[in-house]
Parts: sequence; structure tokens; C-alpha cells
Amino acid sequence: MATAHTHHSAGSQAWFALTLAIAALAASALLWSEARADVPEPVEIGESDMVRLSEINEGALLIKTIQPGRYIPAPMVATDIDFDISGPVVRATITQRFENPTDAWVEATYVFPMPEDSGVDRLRMQVGDRFIEGEIQERQAARRTYEAARANGQRASLVEQERPNMFTTSVANIGPGETIIVQFEYQDVARFVDGRFQLTQPLGLTPRYIPDGGDFQMVSTDSSSVPDASRITPPVMPASLEPRDQLRLPVTITADLDAGYALGEIASLYHATLVERRSDGTARISLADGPIPANRDFVLTWRAADPSEASAALFIEEWQGETYLLAQILPPAELGADTPRRARETIFVIDNSGSMGGASMRQARAALITALQRLEPGDRFNVIRFDNTMEQVFPQAVDASPDNVATALTFARRLEAQGGTVMLPALNAALRDTSPDDDSRVRQIVFLTDGAIGNEAELFAAIEAGLGRSRLFPVGIGSAPNGYFMSRAARLGRGTSTQIGQVSEVEARMEELFTALERPVMTDLDALFPEGALSEIWPAPLPDLYYGEPVTLTARLASRNGNMVIEGETAGARWRETLSLADAHEGHGIATLFGRNRIRALEETRFQGVAASRIDAAVLETALDFSLVSRLTSLVAVDITPARPDGTPLASRDVPTMIPDGWNLDAVEREAAPLVRHAAADARLFAARPAPMAGATAADSAGLALPATATPRQVLMILGALMMLLALIWLITRREERLW
Repeated sequence: MATAHTHHSAGSQAWFALTLAIAALAASALLWSEARADVPEPVEIGESDMVRLSEINEGALLIKTIQPGRYIPAPMVATDIDFDISGPVVRATITQRFENPTDAWVEATYVFPMPEDSGVDRLRMQVGDRFIEGEIQERQAARRTYEAARANGQRASLVEQERPNMFTTSVANIGPGETIIVQFEYQDVARFVDGRFQLTQPLGLTPRYIPDGGDFQMVSTDSSSVPDASRITPPVMPASLEPRDQLRLPVTITADLDAGYALGEIASLYHATLVERRSDGTARISLADGPIPANRDFVLTWRAADPSEASAALFIEEWQGETYLLAQILPPAELGADTPRRARETIFVIDNSGSMGGASMRQARAALITALQRLEPGDRFNVIRFDNTMEQVFPQAVDASPDNVATALTFARRLEAQGGTVMLPALNAALRDTSPDDDSRVRQIVFLTDGAIGNEAELFAAIEAGLGRSRLFPVGIGSAPNGYFMSRAARLGRGTSTQIGQVSEVEARMEELFTALERPVMTDLDALFPEGALSEIWPAPLPDLYYGEPVTLTARLASRNGNMVIEGETAGARWRETLSLADAHEGHGIATLFGRNRIRALEETRFQGVAASRIDAAVLETALDFSLVSRLTSLVAVDITPARPDGTPLASRDVPTMIPDGWNLDAVEREAAPLVRHAAADARLFAARPAPMAGATAADSAGLALPATATPRQVLMILGALMMLLALIWLITRREERLW
């Protein structure tokens, strides 16, 4: 009995061990699945997203990964934007918070977009509770000031202009765990379009295509056509690698609006907003859902409750003993409304390069199809598409017959985005006029693109040289088009620009554009002042005016007495408006706007044959007089007290920008060289200890493992399997003993 009892007890132990092993295996599987449900899905970081120390050309703030010798950098900028709007005048304050979550001393460089030709005139840097006021200096001098402070361990910030709509902020010596606040201000004028005022704050930065000989690329390599390519192509973080549980580059926006008249509709085109209307007729606008990502332009519009009240605005400012005037006058809308439509020869140019992939291509296709369907008998047309290749639907412009239009529509519907953005050959083809003496039709070029190029100067020169009787109408496509290219190309092409930010806007925006194209243009515009009252006016001469556009000018006056007369010619009739200068409202920042307009006009004379040395001298003088950041001047702020201890290294790195909303990165990468990716970070890695500087070795520490799970799943499963095996061996052994 004792033996039999022993055999029975051992079998029970084996079955107990087997049951325990199965339970352990089941528990490990359960814990694993729960752990996967509790933590966010880990971000996939591929080999191409990491860098080796040997690939770093300068000091860089890096985070070690589980792979020996591989690193990822860390992001760190948040932005607050406050608008103070008085009439059409906009004063913006932009606050950038540079946060250093690491234990290293850091220099950060951040490239960001701005409204084209915005007048940046003030810089302040906050360190703790102290504010350091910046000063304007010649660009090279400001750079030397900044670099000397950086080397000396002093906190310093530098704001430089890369393009009139692209700036760079550099901040030196951000201490471990420290936040440094850089605040700068700019002056602008809200654009008046089709009865509404419009304020546009670019937030997304579309990566620029840099043509380089016969090949194409989107990389940070200087080239003969774009000598500063490395400064306008900051690193880009693909959307799939952005942190999923927080915004990496968050933006908050508020606006105080005092239009000077009863407000009608107030709307934000692409972001949800809260509008608080006050009893005094002003309004405060804020974001409805908190911070937004820096990947799509913010556009705010407003109308007057009575449209006639917004037809004229005069502002005057006394500044440093001088009188400055801002005038914005809208001609009566009924001018030329009943004028017969003139036949047209329209050349449509559509950009189907990789940067137009995704939503932008759908918007461009829809806009082109809408435009083709508006053609009428008697019109002529052609369609040109381009990426890094170019194709014309017809050898030259053809009649808008039903068959020809159907051929073009079929072509348009098959367009797909791919390749590089070689824009110049397509622009030259569109400018080529085979019948320059034909006065029976107006010749118009409608150019659909996101303007994602870095060689703007080449395009501007081609427009100036080849415009002839043609007029150029750029249509900006996408969530963050290059507004600098759009607006300057329109001015040089004596046309007007339009922006389409999403597919639902195509019909309305193209309707506005074609309304402008089909109405007579107001020409021979002039502004007349009493003798001796006018000192200087910009722009000069005043440009032609399209339907729905206002006359906008700035002037320096010797006297503010008397009347100003605006007059122009349209459809054989003379329009004339008289305004009393004594009725002008007192304004702020009008002198800044005058200086900004003066610089812009001077820069555009470059394409009219004026010597570069003369332009540089005039631009530099104007920028220093009005304390404006320009191509030749920068703002710099330096804390006099050194902060970084002697001998402590300083890590430098660029802050990656976000991919614009709706962008398809694959369409660019399919054929082009890979984008420069300096960063690929999971937010959970930010607290990790970074490698201090280039030159350190991976063996200095164990590094940081990329997250896989929240439990020791592999250990539990191996343990369970081992126990199951031991139980089976025990059962087999005891069974043999019972048989003998």
C-alpha cells in the first residue's frame, strides 16, 4: 500500500507541475496582452532614422538607442502667437520657448516660416525673470556678436532672415533642464480679398526642392543655383515618427481684433476657434481645441457688417520727426461689372512633382479641371505639367473646342505626383508667346503649384525677362505653400495670386480668380498729393489692380495737410477718389510698414537691371534706419553674464520641422534622394540621458533600449515551457517505474 501510495503521490506531483506550467504560460500571455493594451504602440524607428557619430559633422544633442553606436536627437520648441489687429494693421508677438530636457548644454537652431515681407523689428530674450533687449546689426556683425557670446558661455539669441518668408532663430547656451524664451515682433497689413480681410500666419514649412544640374534632390547641399541651400532646408521629421501622445512643436494663437467698424462674420479657415464678441465692438479669437501642430497655415478672415464701411482706411504715425501714411482704398465693386467678356489665351501650368503628393495633387487637379470647364468658344488654351520632366498637351495653344477641352480633361484626370520640382523649363515654355502682336485676346498664365523650391531668384528673373504681354496668376496649393514665391511672382507677372488650402475651397477660389481674370483691370493708378506734401511713396509705381483688390500704399509725408487723390483707368472710364489727410486715424507701426515696403521694392529692382551694389547699400540703410531684419541685417540679444562653466562642452543641433499637413513624403522619396533626417524620437525617450557631444563612444554606458513591452514576457514564457518539459519527463519516468 505504501509503494502504491508513493506511485500515486509522484504522479499527482507531476500533474500538478504540468498544471502549474500551463498556468504560468497562460499568465505570461495574459500579462503581455494587458501590457500591450496599457502602453502606447511603440513608434517604429528605422535604420534610416538613426545616425552614427561618424555621420555628425558638428556637435549634436543625441539620445542613445538600444542599437550600439546609433543615436536620435531630441526636439524642443513651443510657440505662442498673439495678434493685435487695429483696422488692417497687424502687430504680432511670437514667443518661442526653447526647452532643454537633457543634462547637456545646448545650442538650438530653428528654421520657421513667416508671412512674406513681414517687418520683424524687435527681439527680446527672457532668462529667468530677466529680459534682454535685442539690437539690429549688419548680418555678419550680428553673427560675430552671437558666436563670440556662444564661445564665452553667455546666453544669446539671433534672428536671421533666410527668405522674406523664412527666418532662423539660434539660441546658445541653454543649460541642462533650462528653458529660454525668445520673443520677437513683426508688423503686417491684413490682405483685403473679395470683401473680406485676411490674416495668414504660416506655420508649416514645405521642404524646398534644390535643383542641381541634371539631377534633382531635396537635400541640404549648397548648389550653384541656390548658394544658401543648406540654410533653407532644415531637417524634416516624417509624420509617422512624430510622438503620438503629445505635440512636438505645439502652437497657441490668440488675436484681439479692433476693426474700427461693426464686425460681420469672423472665421478661421483651417482651425477651430472661439470668438468672443465684446460690447465695445471688438473681438477676441482663440483656438477652440488647445495647441495645434506647426504643419498648416493659420488663416483668419473677417468682414464688416456694412461692407461700405471697410472701403477706405487711412492711418498716420509720427515717428522720429517724420510723418508716415498707410492708405488702403477699395474701388467701387460695380466698376466694369457689365463690360463684355474678352476672349482669352490661357496657358495652364500644373506642378505634379512629389511635393504635391496627397491632398495637394487632388486640389490642383480639381482646380485645373474647374478652369478647363470654364473655357468658352473663342478662347485658346494649352496645358503644361512638370515635375523633373515637362510635358505639353498640345504643341502650342489651340482653340477651346469640345474635342480639345476633352483631351485636356483626360490628361488632367490622369496626373499623379512624383519626382522633383524643376519649374524653370515649364515657366519658360508658358512665357513663350507665338503671337506677341495678337491684341484680340488677353494672354494669361495660370500657375498651379505649392512653390516648394529654393531657386526663387531664377524664376523671378525669367518672369521679368519673358513676360511680354502675358500676365501671371500663381495659385498656391496645399496646407503651407511658399507665399513669398506666390506674391512676388504675381507682382513681377503683373497678375494676382490665389491660395487653395483644401479641396472644398477649389470651386470658390477658382471662381474668385476667374472673376478677376474676366473683369477689366484698373491701370494707370496714381496717388496725387498737395504740392510739397509728399516725400516718398511705396510701391512706386502703383501696380495694376484686379477686381476685388484694394489700392494699398505707404508714404512719407512732408505735411499732413490737404487731400490725397487716388485715380485710375478701367474699361475706358476714369475712377477718382478724394480723401482728407486730416481725417486719417493715428496708427502704430506705420513707419515700419513703410520701411518694409521700401526694402521689398528695392529688392525687386534686382530683376530690372539695377546694380547689386546699389541695391545692397539702399536695403542696408533702410533696414538699419527702421530696425528691420532683412537679407543684410539681423537682430541679436546677449546676456552679459556667462552661464556655461568653463570647459563644459556645448552641443548644437537643428530642430526638425514637421511635414506639412496632407503631404505625401513617399511621393518625394520614391525617386529623389532621401530627405535629411537628423531626428526620429519617441516622446518617452526625451528623458533619457543624451550623449553629450560628437566624439563620445557608445561604450561609455549601456545606452537606452527602445521600448518593447512593459513586462518580462520572454522570461515568463521560457519558464513556463521549461516547467512543462520537466513535468512530462517526470511523468514518463514514473510510468516506467510502475511498469517494472
